[in-house]
Amino acid sequence: MTPAATAKKKNLRQILVFSLRGEEMALPIESVREVLMMQLIHPLVQAPDFIEGVIHLRKFVLAVVSLRKRLGFTPCEDVSRERIIICKVNTMIIGLMVDNVSQVLTVPERDIQPAPDILSLQRSGHYVSGLARVGERVITLLDIERVITREELTRLSEVTA
Repeated sequence: MTPAATAKKKNLRQILVFSLRGEEMALPIESVREVLMMQLIHPLVQAPDFIEGVIHLRKFVLAVVSLRKRLGFTPCEDVSRERIIICKVNTMIIGLMVDNVSQVLTVPERDIQPAPDILSLQRSGHYVSGLARVGERVITLLDIERVITREELTRLSEVTA
């Protein structure tokens, strides 16, 4: 049994914590394949502005999404710690560019609250699946399947196929 499956059985959730402009966010560990150091990203012609381009990962070509741009954050000043999180979104593997990846945490389900209704009024609010309390920290949990729409995934798969 995988660590994520064991955690789920015990009402625990494992999350990968990363930052964007100093704000802590996280993805469920089940959707994460690996974390890469920043590498050469090849731009795509006529791609949406939040698509940085594509990378070559072993024998595959993967699209890289700038979460900073997608969520409306200003550009990062210190690019030395940027990472690409390789994750599965629906049936497609993509890269998510973030400012920094800090840790994997195991959080009890009781410490995860649903996103407040007020967030749904904000443009980027519908990407939030909940908020995790870890000591004094509050970590925003992203719903990766809402960050990239099915239509956008279809367009990306046509470009990277």
